[in-house]
Amino acid sequence: MVGVGIDGARGSWVRITYDSISLCLTISEKLEDLLIEGAVHFVDMPKDLATIDAPDRSCDAWMRSQLKQRKSSIFTPPIQDVLMEASYAEANAKSRELVGKGISKQAWNLVPRIREFQTITDADVYESHPEVCFAVMTGNEASFSKKTEAGELERIELLRRYSNSSPWKWKMSNVQVDDIIDACILAVAAYEAGTTGMVTHPDQTEGAPFVAVPKTKEAGT
Repeated sequence: MVGVGIDGARGSWVRITYDSISLCLTISEKLEDLLIEGAVHFVDMPKDLATIDAPDRSCDAWMRSQLKQRKSSIFTPPIQDVLMEASYAEANAKSRELVGKGISKQAWNLVPRIREFQTITDADVYESHPEVCFAVMTGNEASFSKKTEAGELERIELLRRYSNSSPWKWKMSNVQVDDIIDACILAVAAYEAGTTGMVTHPDQTEGAPFVAVPKTKEAGT
């Protein structure tokens, strides 16, 4: 069993694989090149979006409910109906016209990645979120921002329960340490989901946009 965690970086995608022993790093410009047959993939990127008829993603509300201090890490992606607009200004104006609210510049900057993710049709590739996976696996959300030294150490402490590998020590100009650590958390979460069970919010059978996380472990296990 292999768990795969994927996060977006500047001009590329960061992949971590986890096989119960090692956390291994790969960088690629194309998401499809990072997929592994038979693995469970958790990707930190929105995929199925809200629409004019269903303008809110209930999975975003659920993720925010799992976080208090880190709630701002859950941003609202654009609706599907504006995804192919040529510019931020056009997409923002159209979103306000269609659903009465605009989109953030941060959300628009991820549109090329969202478009690419939507071309992936493999059944074992899921939208997920590292901050939420951290909260599910530890029982508590992270206390510190991932951009701080304390936040890095806090997340590495979780990863040390699974592996002695340290892929975040690699120095790359276009990849931040927190991108690698996020992908590591997702890889471990995907491995847990593949071996001990996965849940989606909302239920995948409901046909709405959803996110995947590993099952919450019972106390003492």
